[in-house]
Amino acid sequence: MQITAAAPSDIEHAVGCLVAAFAEDPITGFLLETAPNYRRRLTRFFSLLMDARIALDMPVLLARDTTGIRGAAMGYTTAPPPWPAGCADDWDRFEKAIPGLTDRMAQYDEIAQKSKPPVPHYYLGVIGVDPASHGLGMGAQLLKAFCELSAADPLSGGVYLETANPSNVRFYGRAGFAETGRGRLGSATLWCMFLRQGG
Repeated sequence: MQITAAAPSDIEHAVGCLVAAFAEDPITGFLLETAPNYRRRLTRFFSLLMDARIALDMPVLLARDTTGIRGAAMGYTTAPPPWPAGCADDWDRFEKAIPGLTDRMAQYDEIAQKSKPPVPHYYLGVIGVDPASHGLGMGAQLLKAFCELSAADPLSGGVYLETANPSNVRFYGRAGFAETGRGRLGSATLWCMFLRQGG
């Protein structure tokens, strides 16, 4: 297995892995609603996020084996720039096309903003592995690689993330993340966690 940076040509296959990984995730289920066409909305959601982050040269990492891309992780460095105009316009159209998404995103952001660390940090927004490849250590390797990017950045004090999956809380805890806050996201609990690095 290898961890590599993503290229634009990787987006379709990487998004396919994330859609499989997040098919039953509480966060995306809350935001996008698990009604008919959920997978189509999820595909568009991850495509927009990955396209923007690659365009901005933000961290987008892929786990590959001999069969291809099996997982992905993406987020931001300490100072994420604004999205390119084309990406921002595409997101606005996507958000307006899904009733209630703007309000649900605001609920999510309200919980997260209260729990983010006060120091400059990397944000791990998405990490997922195709369920067919679970148990092979790919998620741990993606997480390690993302955290290493933060550790190598003298401006970063660590890595922050959110999850609504209780088993993920244990996974991140084993990697050194500690809870910074939590809140209710629909019927789920949203945990906010931070891995402190450097001084």
